[in-house]
Amino acid sequence: MILFTRAVARDVRAVLARCASGRPRGPAPTVVVRACGGQRTVTATTPGGVMVVHTTPAPDAPDGVAVVPAAVLADVEGAADTAVVLDRASKGRGTVRWEAGGAAHARPVELILPGTQHDAPVVPELTPVADRLLVALDACGRAAARDDGRYALSRVQLRGRAGTVVGTDGKIAVLFNALAFPFADDVLVPAVPVFASKPLARAGVRVGRAPAHMVVAAGPWAVFLPVTTGARYPDVAAVIPRHAATTVTLDPADAEAVLAALPGLPGAADEHRPVTLDAGPTVAVRGLDAGTGAVRAVVLERSAAAGPPVRMALDRRLLARALALGCRVLKVSTDRTLVAEGDGVTAVVAALDPDLAVPPAGDAGSAAAVNTERSALMKTTDVPGPAALRGDPQDPLVAAEELRDALADAAAKAARLVAALRAGRKEKKVLASVYAGLKQLNLGAPDGKP
Repeated sequence: MILFTRAVARDVRAVLARCASGRPRGPAPTVVVRACGGQRTVTATTPGGVMVVHTTPAPDAPDGVAVVPAAVLADVEGAADTAVVLDRASKGRGTVRWEAGGAAHARPVELILPGTQHDAPVVPELTPVADRLLVALDACGRAAARDDGRYALSRVQLRGRAGTVVGTDGKIAVLFNALAFPFADDVLVPAVPVFASKPLARAGVRVGRAPAHMVVAAGPWAVFLPVTTGARYPDVAAVIPRHAATTVTLDPADAEAVLAALPGLPGAADEHRPVTLDAGPTVAVRGLDAGTGAVRAVVLERSAAAGPPVRMALDRRLLARALALGCRVLKVSTDRTLVAEGDGVTAVVAALDPDLAVPPAGDAGSAAAVNTERSALMKTTDVPGPAALRGDPQDPLVAAEELRDALADAAAKAARLVAALRAGRKEKKVLASVYAGLKQLNLGAPDGKP
């Protein structure tokens, strides 16, 4: 029985590795090879339930099924389209044979008896969609959190009726708009990096909705994403500020220049890697070395700001990600949230503590300015998502959702108060802490009294 070609083994292994986020957990996956009806499918499923299927024509192949360990892929993979053949010795044993470098190779293999868990997946009706859906799923997946909290932030949301893909980790939210889906409901799927893999980077993207999966197909590939039910997700679109006090329009060359300069600005070793966006008569991005006090700025000569002057501190990694997505219009609202807009994409970034904003240092003569007119431009590259850091600022998107549900921090602190009282902690200290938090949030009684 022909299992697959060496090139298909290479691609399946590469795609399968990117169908899981973080370190692999659970048992090693198996590979199901099925010849049926003139087609050959190679199917593998991660412990997290993400399934990848590769389909090729096989008009002369007799019907049959073989289940082998995924480790076989690494042994036989290669660039050539030479066949990998399975010779069965018994139901549980066989030998895999292939040719490489002009020599014949063989590997004994323990076969797995097919069961109901190895049945062929039912593929729903697939509808063509814009190829940029793969970019949207990848970018929103990068913006997702590693773990869930109150909300399922480790997932990506597809809003069927709105035609939007959303991802957020509590510090940045990424939304891709103007997409058309063949379903109307909102679904949550795992945030996995598979959609940036080269084998899937082909035209002809299709989408289908099954009861338990959303299927994304590209070329001969289909990725089955398990749908998460019963989980909550913040309404990110609803909390984006509708009006911006200040708007910065970035010149494309300026955006490329600041994106290239961000990693080298002072403060890159600080906890939040802060930089300052200064939008006034002159637009600049500024960094401070907290140890030496040295300030270095990138002056965006060709960009313009409209509205009241504003100065805000941002995590440079999040600003870089917004710029790498092609966002060239930066809007600052009164709640100190940065909304970056591009062609069909929006990134919402939470500002850092205002005390981290760095004023111009020209009066002291210690600032080194970089004029983008003379800056060497670098090619825009995507920026991987940052690891979650202790002490990162609270996400205004999630906070706004919680406040709208009348829960907010008051509910969390009240829950901690109950737990503390049950554990016999000092009531006065806990009550004082809760009262101080509520007073700081200005959450009073409906009549305005504390």
